[in-house]
Amino acid sequence: MNIALQTHLYWKFIHRLVVHERFRVFERSKDKKQIWLEKETEKGTVMLRIARVEYDWFNLLEKDQLEAEKAAPAIKKALGTRKVHFYNVYITSYPPVDMDAPFKAVLQSKVFEQSFLLSNDGQRGIADSPEGVLEAVLNKKADWIEEPSPWNDGEPEEELKARTRIYREEVEKQQEEIDNKERSLFFYGKPLLTYALLASVFVMFFLLEQAGGSMNMAVLIDYGAKYNPAIMDGEWWRLLTAAFLHIGFFHLFMNSLALFYLGGAVERIFGTTRFLFIYAAAAVVGSLASFSFNEQVSAGASGAIFGCFGALLYFGWMHKKLFFRTMGFNVLVILAINLVFGFVVPAIDNGAHIGGLVGGFLAAGAVHLPKSGRRKTQLPLLIGTIALTCGLYWFGMNNENKAGSAAMDQQMARDLAEEGEYEEARNLLLNTLENSETEDAQTLFLLGYTESYLENYEEAGRYFEQTIEMEPEFAEAYYNLALTYIELAMPDEAEEALSEAKRTAGDRPSGEELDFGLVEERLEEIS
Repeated sequence: MNIALQTHLYWKFIHRLVVHERFRVFERSKDKKQIWLEKETEKGTVMLRIARVEYDWFNLLEKDQLEAEKAAPAIKKALGTRKVHFYNVYITSYPPVDMDAPFKAVLQSKVFEQSFLLSNDGQRGIADSPEGVLEAVLNKKADWIEEPSPWNDGEPEEELKARTRIYREEVEKQQEEIDNKERSLFFYGKPLLTYALLASVFVMFFLLEQAGGSMNMAVLIDYGAKYNPAIMDGEWWRLLTAAFLHIGFFHLFMNSLALFYLGGAVERIFGTTRFLFIYAAAAVVGSLASFSFNEQVSAGASGAIFGCFGALLYFGWMHKKLFFRTMGFNVLVILAINLVFGFVVPAIDNGAHIGGLVGGFLAAGAVHLPKSGRRKTQLPLLIGTIALTCGLYWFGMNNENKAGSAAMDQQMARDLAEEGEYEEARNLLLNTLENSETEDAQTLFLLGYTESYLENYEEAGRYFEQTIEMEPEFAEAYYNLALTYIELAMPDEAEEALSEAKRTAGDRPSGEELDFGLVEERLEEIS
């Protein structure tokens, strides 16, 4: 078999698989002498490697197959499955001169279930037939279409080349149609809403900073953060508005970056109208999950962004192979890192993340993918979305054992105190203390601080003393205790507390903030 006949058989064989058996071109070499074809069959995913080679010696074929085996792990990863049936087909002019037994009996592999050799081997009986290869791979009787023989030994070379060119062009056209169809799944819409959402969160961040700071809990509550008492009083709109507020620039930057990439991808795939439903549903379900399980004030687009993860997972459910061939592995890794990070870092509201993820998946299934027809699962998934929303709202209204964040409550109490809302700050801290399994020195100190401003000096002194018992080197607690003793007309105790404040403050920069001169002047007044 000359080179023209070898090339003819190569493209005719591929043509049969791609055009008639609906195999998909998975990968091919730049010189087009090696191609990987993939198809989902009754026995699972079949991956067929076809290579045009000219090897005189059998050991060169063995070496080539060992190199080909190295591609298997990457192929399995790209397909998102461990079980793949690999087959290897060589097309060559003549078998290696030192091979004296049927090819599939002498060339064994741990990866390829079978290897075949298509060649003009004369009377040696070593090479395989194209029909035999197709029957082994497809588990069915395979006859050549149109032509009685795959070899066409008697056909003039020019005619052979012309037919080869037709085969190659039809294969490339078929694959181009498949690629265009798959590409269109990723570019149905334009990310117009994503850009509008990004603009809105930046505008809201600017307004927060102008109103007193995006890290000021009182300001966040005023502008619509998720705040359980307000939601229970009927301010349900906070479930959505919280997604437009962010706590600090780093929080804004990270969520904006995620929204730009994930939101843009989801809007391109699903279109603007579907994306609006998915984003809003995920934001609300995420906030409801936080409302149901978490007492702390929260804000941010994280729940809605995790809803975008959920929408991409739904896309992967519908188009598993395409998903893993493109973005699937990266999406799963980033999602896993974010979920683990949420469980490890206490301040992160992982309930909102998981709620948004589930809400986004269900909402994506309810609207389904564009140009894909209706599915029987759409109505159940829509009902599931509504049921999850109602169920979380009911549970949130009735669950009295919500998790709290002492650090978040402490920050909020400080912000309330700065606003002059001392009674509200005290009630928040008392609630934190009541719901905590163990007492916290910072919470006790802040309680003493708020009680002193409310002129409850005996209570303030008690909290400062408890703080010092828990943290004996707390200079600010000694300082404020000295001031409290002065108000209670206890100069000796005040002087002792002042001495301890000076000792524990030492040379720390924080010690410079304590006005010891003021305490000494007040001591002189009551002495």
